[in-house]
Amino acid sequence: EVGRLVPDTEQPEVFVRGVVRPPTSAGEKIVTLFVVNDQEAPETNQDEAWLFQAQVAIRAPDGGDVFRRRPTGESASDDAERAALAMLYRDKVEFAVGHGVSVRWELSAGRVDRAIAVRTQAVPWYDVPVTEAPTAADLPGLGDLILDMKQLAQLDEKALAKTLGSLLREYTAWIDGQHNRVDAKMLGEHEPSAREALQKCRGAAERLKAGVDRVLADPNALEAFRLANQAMWLQRVRSVYALERRRGKDVKLEDVDVPKNRSWRPFQLAFVLLSIPSLADPKHTDRTDPGAAIADLLWFPTGGGKTEAYLGVAAFAMAIRRLQGSLGGLDHTHGLTVIMRYTLRLLTIQQFQRASTLLCAMEVIRREAAAKGDKRWGETPFRIGLWVGQRATPNTTADAQQAIQNAHGHQWQQLGTGTPAQLSSCPWCGSEIQPGRDVVVKMSP
Repeated sequence: EVGRLVPDTEQPEVFVRGVVRPPTSAGEKIVTLFVVNDQEAPETNQDEAWLFQAQVAIRAPDGGDVFRRRPTGESASDDAERAALAMLYRDKVEFAVGHGVSVRWELSAGRVDRAIAVRTQAVPWYDVPVTEAPTAADLPGLGDLILDMKQLAQLDEKALAKTLGSLLREYTAWIDGQHNRVDAKMLGEHEPSAREALQKCRGAAERLKAGVDRVLADPNALEAFRLANQAMWLQRVRSVYALERRRGKDVKLEDVDVPKNRSWRPFQLAFVLLSIPSLADPKHTDRTDPGAAIADLLWFPTGGGKTEAYLGVAAFAMAIRRLQGSLGGLDHTHGLTVIMRYTLRLLTIQQFQRASTLLCAMEVIRREAAAKGDKRWGETPFRIGLWVGQRATPNTTADAQQAIQNAHGHQWQQLGTGTPAQLSSCPWCGSEIQPGRDVVVKMSP
């Protein structure tokens, strides 16, 4: 046991105690320390005997790097996912764990597996770096990759094959480079997880190739891919335009219709291509085989570009459905194509506005094509809906009509009922939306 250590002689009833466990086979010891507040609380002003944000800091007398990695058993886990995470974050070493408190440490110079100091911290924090997409300067093979949505929507098959092929080649070359790193690094207990991760990467490369091949070989997939890029181009530019308008700036659409405002990041374009085979073929094993069906997850920090990636996939899904026509007797012009579920109410309206801009773009494209006699995108408008519970949105059309009448001032708003007016500004032009003026409820006959 660690005896009673009193940091401040003027407060002898506040002390540190602990336990030192027997050495492990590697000669390392696990030490547990506690701050004990043994003061008696007075009858009045009891908070005088409390400790606020107390901190324990530990280091060796000689300043040496005596702290070693805390054993977690992650790499030896039978859970493949836990073992994979242990491999990926093998350089993010944990030296201590807090009991009701966070812990931070100071690494030894040039080491990730040794620390010279450990201290508790009442308010935990961690910096998550922004994920930045590589450029041609980072990966020369990306020099032929076109990321401009406008250009991708207009390229002929030969130019499209060249640019999409460069993305596939560079990803395959990256996988080969990671394979060489595994061979050279001698990862020890992490090597099986590393090999399995590379195998999954090669599977993703095969799916990426299938997506490229489908776009180039299937006329419907090619047209849907072009429409998705055109719609995303308009969505991105219109989003910037509407934002500037909401900020009160006098801006023209052509001022913001520039490549930096309408370009994919490489992973976003790859994510769309990964999804194309199963979206273009309703019988594809990625969506029909219970043992092989896939649900792709985008794992990026905030601001990494997740929303644009899945909006691109949504645009392709809606476009290919219109082009394929009736499938198995089901009407392709009606019904639900995409479900977007938000886990935080705070994000719902923001994401709904971005999705609404995309639907506006697709509807503008459809109408302009129809005006020229092009009926490929159907005669039914592209539509979007929102439901976030009865207190926020109406559950029936009649309730929606009542809410809009209330907004017109015909009667008071009833408590506990929602409104269909969820957007404060137009997603297409940025103009303010006034429910009593701009929102109309169409009742079914």
